[in-house]
Amino acid sequence: MSRDPADLHFVRITRSPLAAVIEWLGRLPAHRLTTASIALVGLMGVADYWTIRDVSVAVAYVLPVFLAGAAGGRSSTRVAAISTMTWTGIEVLTRVGPPLPPGIVAWNLLARFAVLWIVGSLASHLAERLAEATDLSRTDPLTSLPNARAFRETADDEIARMRQTRAPLTAAYLDVDGFKAMNDTNGHAAGDEVLKTVARVLESSIGAHGSVARLGGDEFAVLLPGTTLDEALGRLGWLHHELLDATGTWSPRVGFSIGAVAFDDPPRDTAELVERADRVMYAVKHHSRNTVRGEHAGSPAQVG
Repeated sequence: MSRDPADLHFVRITRSPLAAVIEWLGRLPAHRLTTASIALVGLMGVADYWTIRDVSVAVAYVLPVFLAGAAGGRSSTRVAAISTMTWTGIEVLTRVGPPLPPGIVAWNLLARFAVLWIVGSLASHLAERLAEATDLSRTDPLTSLPNARAFRETADDEIARMRQTRAPLTAAYLDVDGFKAMNDTNGHAAGDEVLKTVARVLESSIGAHGSVARLGGDEFAVLLPGTTLDEALGRLGWLHHELLDATGTWSPRVGFSIGAVAFDDPPRDTAELVERADRVMYAVKHHSRNTVRGEHAGSPAQVG
């Protein structure tokens, strides 16, 4: 019996509000974020100049540095320097009374730059750590392929693109036949090597034409955008040959049940795409095994 597609869940990463803001800013183009940060410094300077002395807006100079830090790179240091000079320059221009001694001005410049630089560096560091955590949450640690979470995200994107372009989309599921027997006979280390080999073959055979992922255990998935069923069966047939060739030295031998479904019209959602491909793969596994079978959405199955 086929699995419930909902079983292919992914971990939801909890973010603090600050981390969520930095993660969102990190998706924006870095050069635009830096430009916006510098423009914001100018606005802060104008507001600081025209604001009465009893109302302090000095703390607002932190905001553009924070934005630049989220952009990454060295932009936060440049924005921190611009903010420091603007902040101190406005202070000197609007000062009532005798001018500040040069030593005090220099100290203020240094202290303010240090504070703003720290803010920018912390924002940049947090942005980098969040990006790394996101990458890790989407990557299978054994094979380095995208995991089930990444597969769902990619499938969501491809379905949305399909609704715009009306191009066909083929999804395939792959299961390693006899994996448990091979794993029990040769040990988990050997089983891991088989899975890594499958991943390498998937990337080399499919990578340029679509997306691949490890869903968990000995199951993998393939997405082939813009590919008809006949084209997909040809490509998956070649993949099947390459997989058998790459794993042929293992004893007991393993095989590969591959089920594909081609959509000319977009599926309702990723859950439908998952369910259809999963069902075809299980039909292969429980009937013929170690072969490729595909079906057009709404049509009988074809054998590759």
